[in-house]
Amino acid sequence: MMFVGLFFVGGGGYALVRELLWQSPLRPGWAAASLVLVVLGLACLAVATDIIRLKDTYFSMTPEQVAYRVALFGGERTLLWSDVIKLWVTEYFVVFELENSKPVVLRLGSIQQEEVARRVADELRSMALQKNIAINGVSTQLHHALV
Repeated sequence: MMFVGLFFVGGGGYALVRELLWQSPLRPGWAAASLVLVVLGLACLAVATDIIRLKDTYFSMTPEQVAYRVALFGGERTLLWSDVIKLWVTEYFVVFELENSKPVVLRLGSIQQEEVARRVADELRSMALQKNIAINGVSTQLHHALV
């Protein structure tokens, strides 16, 4: 994609300069076509360098962090489990309450397949239990009672 973009920008730029500066009778069709090549080349370069993101929705979770993107053109969010103090999980969204920060909302409705959204919520619940993070206001730490 990068090479196609460079080829289009280089070739279209050369053709545009040639049409505007070196050709005595201006040919508007050729100038417009070379301008279209430059624009297409810039678009290819923008996609290749992730200025325009065309990656699909994804979710990645490790014992140290959670990374996700739910919108096609949205940015990636990365949250460290060590920063999460509470987790609120409902059918429609997951809210991560972080230390010294605003809550971060993961909208499960943005995930196209309902079964995948349920699995993401379950995986987050499971990891929060392992990390002793409060889920929906209920502390997961074990309390030993004297019997």
